[in-house]
Amino acid sequence: MKFRTVFVFRTLLPAVSMVGFILASPTLPARDVGADPYYEYREGDYSYDDSEDIPWIENETEVLAVPKPDDLSRVQLDLLPAGMELLIDKSRISINPDDRIVRVWLWVRSNAGAERGTFEGFRCETGEYKVYAYANPHREPPVTKAKRPRWISLKSAFASMKQNYRSELMKDYLCSMGRPRSAADVLEYLRGNVTREGFFYE
Repeated sequence: MKFRTVFVFRTLLPAVSMVGFILASPTLPARDVGADPYYEYREGDYSYDDSEDIPWIENETEVLAVPKPDDLSRVQLDLLPAGMELLIDKSRISINPDDRIVRVWLWVRSNAGAERGTFEGFRCETGEYKVYAYANPHREPPVTKAKRPRWISLKSAFASMKQNYRSELMKDYLCSMGRPRSAADVLEYLRGNVTREGFFYE
């Protein structure tokens, strides 16, 4: 019996040792959760299907007629070239709730009397602008639609320019925290009833 007991013990010793090693070892995760901080939100009730995201779509833009002189209001800007002033059609500042674009007529006028207008859209979320049409009061018809209007980033296209009035216009008047202001709020800023924020897109 003694020999049999020793034999059985020696036979089972490797298996017992292996079980003890497994129990003493740290439990290995089914997957590397630490590499994916959002793992718990991708499983079970927290699963997220990005295919359900609605992509941003720009609504069709109607180019408005040239603004009346009485509707143009001067905008106080620091980054305009010397001898130039910017005016905005304060009567038709449009903020579309669907695509969140601010559309407005802008008018640039020089001290020498030269002037031109642009009908533009601004995306506060991305810091971009687009020119839909150009205006020259000395031509007939005065408005010319842009052939291939495209979005231009104010964060890169003019990074080397010191005078970038569109960035200042967006940050100080049209947008707040990456969102468009209401038309009423824009007018309050244009009237000087609200302090300008004073920093621009970089």
